Amino acid sequence: MRPKQSQQHPNLQEAIKNTARSQIAAKGAPSLSLRGIARELDITAPAIYNYFPNRNNLVTALIVDAYNSLSEAMVKSLAANSKRSYSDQIISILNAYRNWALSHSEEYNLIFGTPIPDYQAPMDIINPAAAGSLTVLIEVLGLAYQDRKLNVKEPSPQLLKMMQKWIENNDYSGHPGIIHLALASWIHIHGLVSLEIFGNLSACSENTDVTALFETEVQALLDRMGLV
Repeated sequence: MRPKQSQQHPNLQEAIKNTARSQIAAKGAPSLSLRGIARELDITAPAIYNYFPNRNNLVTALIVDAYNSLSEAMVKSLAANSKRSYSDQIISILNAYRNWALSHSEEYNLIFGTPIPDYQAPMDIINPAAAGSLTVLIEVLGLAYQDRKLNVKEPSPQLLKMMQKWIENNDYSGHPGIIHLALASWIHIHGLVSLEIFGNLSACSENTDVTALFETEVQALLDRMGLV
């Protein structure tokens, strides 16, 4: 007789997600198949449906997990450097962003890479998790601003309008220029990390020292912030 599912997989929900991640790593996200996962776990397809009624539900869960994992890496890095200068704290969390991306490239690709056919992310579920990493940076910048160690400008009316939804959704009451500075910094770093992850920096030079380039760009951001 086939063992009960609880005997095969004490935490079947996590086993399903881990198998899905392996499937994505091997064949890419578009190939994700609930039936394929069931075969690999030696369970029936309906057993998966108890947790994830369809493939899109599973993809959403994996995306939320990936965003949370990224945020947790940045929070841990910040906690380890909380007694250091604001510059060092920002350097640490931006390095954590890059290091997580390099060590979780498939998950990074899942949340920032090529869209999955026929998948529409439910933003009411995704957005709270997606905001986590940016919130870590905003927290540090907010403390630096309170200590008068950060250059912050008033955003233009157009930028303020663009950020208004984020401000309302996250009950933010600080200086709106901090959000603009955090968003601009994230765009800068995210662009560089994405070029590295997807192998596009080799077009610049076969001898590109990506770490040195990253450190230079982080310093440029600190200069812009007035944190030197």
